[in-house]
Amino acid sequence: MEAMHKRLSTHTLLIAEDDSSTRKWLTKVLNIYFKEVYSAPNAMEALELFTQTPTDIIIADIQMPEVDGLSFLHKISLISPQTLRVVMTAFNSQPYLNRAVESGVHFYLKKPIDIDELLVALSSHMPEATSIPNILNLGQGFHYNAEKRMVYKELTAIKLTKKELLLLELLIKNKLGIVGLEMIEQNLYDEPVSDDAIRMVVVGLRKKLYSSLIENLKGLGYRLNIS
Repeated sequence: MEAMHKRLSTHTLLIAEDDSSTRKWLTKVLNIYFKEVYSAPNAMEALELFTQTPTDIIIADIQMPEVDGLSFLHKISLISPQTLRVVMTAFNSQPYLNRAVESGVHFYLKKPIDIDELLVALSSHMPEATSIPNILNLGQGFHYNAEKRMVYKELTAIKLTKKELLLLELLIKNKLGIVGLEMIEQNLYDEPVSDDAIRMVVVGLRKKLYSSLIENLKGLGYRLNIS
């Protein structure tokens, strides 16, 4: 149990659930085990939350107003395919279960939720905490050395500011997903800053490396453009 707790404690989680009592209960319990737990009463608010602060795991109820849980999780799979996607359902009929499987969720849980079962399932599906590879090829002759925390163009060191380096490392850690402005603000600054301040750091990093390395996804955030 201790090993499972340690494994989960490095990850973040988002709950999309329209039933307030269930949402509050899950949030309270899962906060014990996870680094951060966010919640939203519907899919649209959950999507907005996720674009601002991407999480490692999303748990969504299958039935929510306007946009159902499976449609929401399918949208997440397009934005961030590495995010673990879990659906909760009170329905035991085969059509519902088949649709859950076909929608690309990693697994489904039947309500009422058994917390121990949920924790074991999440732990077994989660990879080890993401780490930056020691040497990462950034393309066009640039490499990042994690041990030295330096970027090189062939054998020449590229001098980055502290915030440029932090931004690059944040993008590398989330290289399969999108990093939103709020997430950048939380990791680079000790206080709220304007979007323009963040964009200036992005511009500076692009100039020192190359412009197409960092992709701007309008309304969502930034993504590292490497294979």
